[in-house]
Amino acid sequence: MQRRHLKSLVVLCLVLLLTLSAASLAFAKVTLTFWNGFTSSDGDILREIVDRFNQLHVGEIEIQMDIIPWEVMFQRLPPAIATNTAPSFILMGYDTLGEYVRENAIQPLDDIWETTGLKKDDFVPSVLDMLVVDGKQYGIPMQYNLVYLFWNKTLFAEAGLDPDVPPETWEEAMEFAVKLTDPRKNQYGFGLPTKTAPLYWLSLFWGYGGEVFDTQTLEARINSPENIAALKVVQDAVVNHRVSPRNTTGPELDNMFWAERVAMLVNGPWVINGLREAGIDFGVAAAPRGPVRHQVSMDTVGFYVPASTSEEEKQAVYKFIEYWNSPEIGKEWTMRNGFPPYLYSVINDPEVQNDAVQSAIAGLGDLGRVWGEGYAYSGLIASDVMWPLMEEVLTGAYTPEEGVQRAEKAMNEILNTYQ
Repeated sequence: MQRRHLKSLVVLCLVLLLTLSAASLAFAKVTLTFWNGFTSSDGDILREIVDRFNQLHVGEIEIQMDIIPWEVMFQRLPPAIATNTAPSFILMGYDTLGEYVRENAIQPLDDIWETTGLKKDDFVPSVLDMLVVDGKQYGIPMQYNLVYLFWNKTLFAEAGLDPDVPPETWEEAMEFAVKLTDPRKNQYGFGLPTKTAPLYWLSLFWGYGGEVFDTQTLEARINSPENIAALKVVQDAVVNHRVSPRNTTGPELDNMFWAERVAMLVNGPWVINGLREAGIDFGVAAAPRGPVRHQVSMDTVGFYVPASTSEEEKQAVYKFIEYWNSPEIGKEWTMRNGFPPYLYSVINDPEVQNDAVQSAIAGLGDLGRVWGEGYAYSGLIASDVMWPLMEEVLTGAYTPEEGVQRAEKAMNEILNTYQ
């Protein structure tokens, strides 16, 4: 009898142990690895937010984040994906999306709308659509930006211009730049970079009705009367009126703007905190429009999930993406970093609408247009074709007509090689 009771007790203990083991497995903590290249002050803010998320999910989810310089991250990522040692999720810009989708290196995230509380209609469509390839949602926005016109209000007033009224068109901007240029003070009216990726050239060409290339037919469109007309406006201002320093990089122009040696600049929202810290009295508005339309270059940084990430990890990643895209975190990122919101719940927030900077830029998302629109080698066209074109024209080495002819030839070589 005692043996029977002892046997029953042993069986009961085994059942309890198995039940407890299953329960512990069911509630085992998921550890996520997270790579991104936010190495500046924005990375400090991002780490704060990740730490808060971890505190809210103690024993459930832990994110281990590595902040790596972008160029290093993109060197490490492909071999990591190939060997199934990639992080659970990453941040990266739109420009590399097509290449990773083509290599089946990242997963579609279309089920996020059914498995989380995220509302698709809370996202500005143009921002969300940037991360769609062949009808599938491969990324969820983390931040986005357009390029904007920044101007120094003090220098405007000194030149007799209304400090609260920026130029609206490219022709007006160059006219203002002539008035704002003062060689005696070593002061330039407009900063147009020639040695870095110039963010203004897309809105310049698009504004005049031009195109760079056709992403569907892969035909070069750079050699057109519209683009030539656009280039003549800026070449005349720079070469004949010296409104911009020559052979100057984007970072160098940023420093000159902070030093009040450049009166106007087209750049992204990442310069906002630097301007505030420098005590510059500045204004910000949409980049100038052209005579045909008003479109500006847009970029989005998104959350992506590598192909090697398990389904369990992916669902845990979704919880962080949902947390990030809450009105509270979206507003915090916007107000602390200066980047415009892409959630309507943040755009319509009274504090955002009353902010001097955000009231000017938060509602401009509909002006944004994607560069390259899914072509995997648009970055190569930018670096090997467009940057040299702008340098050749802005230094006066070639006329706009000669410049676009040379650019067309170089672009066709890329488009014919990389279909």
